Amino acid sequence: MTDDSILLTEDADLPTVPLAPAPWSLTGTGYILLMKLPAAVLDDPRHTPAALRGQRRGGLSMVMLVDYESSAVGPYRELLYIPGKFAFGAKVYQSITRIYVSSLESVVNGRINWGIPKDRCDFDYQYGADGHDRLEASLNGQPFARFAFKAGGWRLPFSTAIVPNALLTLAQRHGGRQFVYVPSASGRIQFAKVTDWSFDAALFPDLAQGKVLACVKVPRFAMGFPVSAVQPA
Repeated sequence: MTDDSILLTEDADLPTVPLAPAPWSLTGTGYILLMKLPAAVLDDPRHTPAALRGQRRGGLSMVMLVDYESSAVGPYRELLYIPGKFAFGAKVYQSITRIYVSSLESVVNGRINWGIPKDRCDFDYQYGADGHDRLEASLNGQPFARFAFKAGGWRLPFSTAIVPNALLTLAQRHGGRQFVYVPSASGRIQFAKVTDWSFDAALFPDLAQGKVLACVKVPRFAMGFPVSAVQPA
């Protein structure tokens, strides 16, 4: 790992896996948190790629925990963090700056297709029949992010089809290239709340320093990741 990299595993150290070019269609279950975080967390260099440091332009943060039942690389689990918006030249986009997934196939193809700085870790997702769910991410047997949720109530339909692309567009800088893409999703959501959590700030931002503005469970969704627009960074 280089001195200015957030990656736990550099591209050159990843194994060879079957390639799965975009676009991808995915289905699964997940949680979405909309958060307000202090600058000390948002600007933590441990969770911001070197190419984006000093380029943050505000906006709310988002955290997602996803259990993909199907994808172009098979089932996998995911924990991702979007601090907010960053300057990409003259434009401003949201960017995923810290993300873990459970398979190396997802790591390699996520970096190649969209420049997403994925790393691999282990997950333990336990779903309770009463709406109490516990989700944990660990590295080398040591948990670094734990969440407990309580979800319930009506399941309401949602679709990104009614959301302007400007609010959905994501951008990444990776390997000397810039990637811009617009994911899409549809499904149902239900309101939820965080009942407990803990973090190792060396491996994932300490969300406990901030405030949860909204939390929803997505009991079932369909998602699309298109081909990125790619150019030199």
